[in-house]
Amino acid sequence: MRHAATLLFAVLCALAAGPAAAQAASLVYIDQGGDVAAARPDGSLAVKVTHATDRDHGYKALSVADDGGITAYLRQGDGSGNSSFVVLDQNGAVRAGPFLFERYGICGGLSPFWTATSPDGTFVAVQYWKGSNNCLGGSPTPSVRITNRNSPTFGTSTYPSYDYLTKPHWIRHPDVRLAGIDGGTLSVWQNDGAHMEPWIALPVDSPFELDGFDFHPTQTKLLIDLSAVGATGVEPHRLELYTYKEFSTGGAPPTNPEPEFVCAANAYVTNDTGGGHPLWSPDGSQIAWVGPEGIYVSPAPVASGETCLLQPKLVVPGGSDVHWAPFDVTQPPAPGPTSTPSQGTKPRPAPAFSGAKVIAAKRGFKVQLQLPQAATVRITVTRKGAKKALGTLTYKAKKGSFKRTVTKVGGKRLRPGPYKVAIKVGSTTKTLPVQVPQQTRSM
Repeated sequence: MRHAATLLFAVLCALAAGPAAAQAASLVYIDQGGDVAAARPDGSLAVKVTHATDRDHGYKALSVADDGGITAYLRQGDGSGNSSFVVLDQNGAVRAGPFLFERYGICGGLSPFWTATSPDGTFVAVQYWKGSNNCLGGSPTPSVRITNRNSPTFGTSTYPSYDYLTKPHWIRHPDVRLAGIDGGTLSVWQNDGAHMEPWIALPVDSPFELDGFDFHPTQTKLLIDLSAVGATGVEPHRLELYTYKEFSTGGAPPTNPEPEFVCAANAYVTNDTGGGHPLWSPDGSQIAWVGPEGIYVSPAPVASGETCLLQPKLVVPGGSDVHWAPFDVTQPPAPGPTSTPSQGTKPRPAPAFSGAKVIAAKRGFKVQLQLPQAATVRITVTRKGAKKALGTLTYKAKKGSFKRTVTKVGGKRLRPGPYKVAIKVGSTTKTLPVQVPQQTRSM
């Protein structure tokens, strides 16, 4: 484990020495329909990245890398406890995945609900509820696991994992490290990549608890989000701004002296769950956070004595789980001149289907799509790497939402492993990858 963790840290440090990321910036978030969406920092040009059939089969636990890849977990909605993630570009094209997060279902891993993708796009730190591998019950444990963004990573033996760590983030400056909250302490990855070193600890009698944090992308500045201890219902959050010395490069504590307080903004947001969590924009000129009404953006806090001055604006009503992305949402191209049938041009036909997804399911996979009218849906399944398809399934479907779970093709059960699924309606075909999960045996 130590060797793998040290190698992982060395890779991240080497990549951190590369050219700086572009200063383009957009908001990526979950919209009210459960889809991944993107917008300009002022909320304009909001566009859907995904097209879920319903919120129960939407997305969660977003994070974004410097290459613009959006890591998003799928809401399985099948009660299995399994969860898969995909890597998307801003237009919704799948770059990688879907990859199953945990092959043991509800006993071994449940509900990833927070992720942080490393700046170079190689690793994802995933916070989830860790269950018991033997399915004997017991209380789940909050845990953070490092996975590979571009391939399946099962279990915790390949990369480090940290029980009771929450809200993982990647530090960019002066080098790339993982940080997270452990109770009342903000801990930072030491450069051996094998353990988290306690850094900022709240007093035992503090009326606040750590609820979120973020490091400035290019300066030694830190935002901390505090909420009232044991609070329920709508309670105010407190934002604090700190400066700190550069991190040590040896085995010493992260910094010495400790961070210095700059200013604070009391009740900058009020929310019962999921609110706050301020994040710096890619160039550090703005911050974004989530409140009860949606997503807010403000210029970076300015100190006036010990008070942080903010100028918040509600830019995405109803949005949640906001992140900054290093790309610009651009104005869609204006439609060209149209022709009428009398000019010899046929009207463009409506798309045969939309919102196609293939999701791993128990003993197989589930196909979902939207049909603008009744049609015949043909699903051709091929084992990845095979030259010949296993077979084609044909369905007569009504207008609207189409959902089918596939466990057998050609009369044979699907074996665990990767497949290509070609969906054809009329003359339109879309091919998507899927990973059929391993099945656990009950004792």
